[in-house]
Amino acid sequence: MMDNLNSKITRVAEEAAQLCSPFQIFLVSQKSNSKGELVSFKLCAVVSDETDAAAMETKLLMNIDCDVPCDFIVYNVTDWNDCIDDDCSFAYRIDNQGVLLYGTR
Repeated sequence: MMDNLNSKITRVAEEAAQLCSPFQIFLVSQKSNSKGELVSFKLCAVVSDETDAAAMETKLLMNIDCDVPCDFIVYNVTDWNDCIDDDCSFAYRIDNQGVLLYGTR
């Protein structure tokens, strides 16, 4: 799937990495229209515990321009690590089904 990534997703992930210095960024989801054109996507960033996750989410939304709707989810690393083993959590689903765009597993 990495080879098929839309350049808009790649650019937004790169900008997010510059703004929040994350440990990881995942592509959570992407939607395309019947022509195969990207119409929206969601990214998840895992940031340091010293970072206010809610404030960082707002910062990313306010400072990254994209001509298709994009959304961000931001987790602090401790919260992320607490959730990725719980198969009922959204973090678990992202860790197992998302596409890692930045960082290592």
